[in-house]
Parts: sequence; structure tokens; C-alpha cells
Amino acid sequence: MAVKRREQALQDYKRLQSKVEKYEEKEKTGPVMVKLHQAREELRPVREDFEAKNKQLLDEMPKFYHSRIDYFQPSFEALIRAQVVYFTEMYKIFSELTDQIDQAGLTDEQRERETEAKLSELRALSIVADD
Repeated sequence: MAVKRREQALQDYKRLQSKVEKYEEKEKTGPVMVKLHQAREELRPVREDFEAKNKQLLDEMPKFYHSRIDYFQPSFEALIRAQVVYFTEMYKIFSELTDQIDQAGLTDEQRERETEAKLSELRALSIVADD
């Protein structure tokens, strides 16, 4: 937001500066000198506004840049904690399932036939679409 305000102030400053330069290039007649004086008077507060916004931005940007760690560190910590909880739970579930499978004492071929039989039963249900 501050960058946009500074950018707008810069555009206003450039516009009025170009207006002053245009009058400075013209022939120095009475009306041109009056317009030049008016343009300079218009330019002064706009330049001061731009310089103030520019200075403020130059002061705040390094502070903002250095505070990025304070902003992101808690987010990363929360993400890592959530991942630890998730993967711990998944490990527990996987371990329990592995124990259940190993308890049966079946060979891989027997386990595969049993799995195929269960899948065939599921495919035979009326709620399952035909492939």
C-alpha cells in the first residue's frame, strides 16, 4: 500500500516537473513567467510529499525485510509440528496394519489369492459398476 502511494506521488511529481520544464523552455514573456511561477508553486508541495513518502519507505523497507524471520518462523514451526503429528500417526497405523498382516502367517501367494477373492466379492456387488 505504501509503495502504491509513493508510486502515485512520484507520477504526480514527474507530471508537474515536466510542466515546469515545459514553461522554462518557452520564451520568457509575462504570461509564461506567471504560469512558470504557478507551476513551481504547485510542484513544491507535491515534491515534499513525494520525498516524505520516499524517505518513509526507505526507512521502513529494511525493517520489514529484517522482520520477515519473525513472521515466517512460527508458521514453519507450526507446519513442522503438524507434519510430525501426521507422520507419527501414519507410522502407528502402518505398524498396526503390518502386525495384523504378519500375524496370519500366510505366504505372499496365499495373501494375494485372499485379496483377489475379496476384490471379486466387492466387484460382484450390485452397487459396483462394471468395468
